[in-house]
Amino acid sequence: MNAMKKVDKILGIITMALFTALLLVVIIQILSRYFPYDFIWTEELSRYLFVYSIVTAAPLALRKQEFIRVDMLIEALPKHVQRVYESVISTLILVFSVVLFVYGIQLMNLGADFYAPTLGFPMAYAYAAVPLLAILLFIYSIVYIVDQFHDEEQKRKEEEQV
Repeated sequence: MNAMKKVDKILGIITMALFTALLLVVIIQILSRYFPYDFIWTEELSRYLFVYSIVTAAPLALRKQEFIRVDMLIEALPKHVQRVYESVISTLILVFSVVLFVYGIQLMNLGADFYAPTLGFPMAYAYAAVPLLAILLFIYSIVYIVDQFHDEEQKRKEEEQV
């Protein structure tokens, strides 16, 4: 899983870059209210930057279990049952990501003929966030399921050695 650590790092850097760009654009938007210059593109660009920062951050949150959840009942279960439960949830996310990918491609194709009002690029680029999110969630769901049982096997081996 060394390759996934590198992918995690790259996604983290991309997320930070997108979020930093979002902050800069919002600062420009706020400052433009006090100057005679009007940057009408900042509102639209900030929206797209926000969406893409979520697209790159959501898979990382999935892998590190940083989504909001109520786990009071789950914590009362045995560790093996918790791992199975987490794997079932990840499998549901995997199935959802396949559906999301199919409909995301359709949405992206619809946006090919439309252009962003102030930035002027094809809306397919904005809508590409949906299939990209689906691909990343698909990959990270598989990795999370593998990690669940790989960690369990490693703990068993360590216990056998003791």
